Amino acid sequence: MARVPLREKPDKGRPRIWASGGQRPPLSFGAVWRASLHLSREAVASLHAWTARMARRVAVNVKNGAGRIPEEKLGRAARFVPSHLRVAAWIRNFGATLAHASATADPDVTRGNALVADIQRPLWDQPVPEPMPEPDPLPEPAVSTTPDTAPPVVLAEPTAPTHDPLAAIRDDLAGKPGQPAVSAPAGPASPPAPPGALAEGAIQVSGWLIGWASAIVALPYGFCRAIWLWLNGTDLKRIGTED
Repeated sequence: MARVPLREKPDKGRPRIWASGGQRPPLSFGAVWRASLHLSREAVASLHAWTARMARRVAVNVKNGAGRIPEEKLGRAARFVPSHLRVAAWIRNFGATLAHASATADPDVTRGNALVADIQRPLWDQPVPEPMPEPDPLPEPAVSTTPDTAPPVVLAEPTAPTHDPLAAIRDDLAGKPGQPAVSAPAGPASPPAPPGALAEGAIQVSGWLIGWASAIVALPYGFCRAIWLWLNGTDLKRIGTED
């Protein structure tokens, strides 16, 4: 057996983790904090992304008529119930808010932007206005050199109207029941207008607040997972350095 010289240390040239006899890298508060925040952001970003995609699918189903109640079943309450297209737009805006929350919490900026662009797609095709045809130029009137003799205008004799338009008003004043008014049939529901600049700003700000608030709430989960990874030999300094 070879004898080690006195001036030469046994652990010279070996990594520190092997020389100390342990299998865990050194633990620091900064590495734990960075890794905990990174892991919590990843967790809430994936949760918000899943919910936003689910809201998008529900909005498409509602737009196609899923769960729609016929107007004849609603009766007089039909005027107070929003149309299924408006409800679909509300669900889509909720999904867009969650998409912004996921993009805020997600450390991968490209992935978050792709999710927002996918969720914010319009639910219905916007009609493209057709170009108006140019009117034909009017022909120039012919100039006549001889004076024209126009025939005399004969007015028709005034006749009494067969239907008095004020008869219904006089009947109401006299207390006589008039004929019930016939309501025009309701046309098909039209899709609501897309959200304006103020609504888009509110959706983005709300998503930003939800993203950071949920990431802070999920910090205990990120801390527990970071400690678990450190116990398994993962160097926490490599987690979250790209944020």
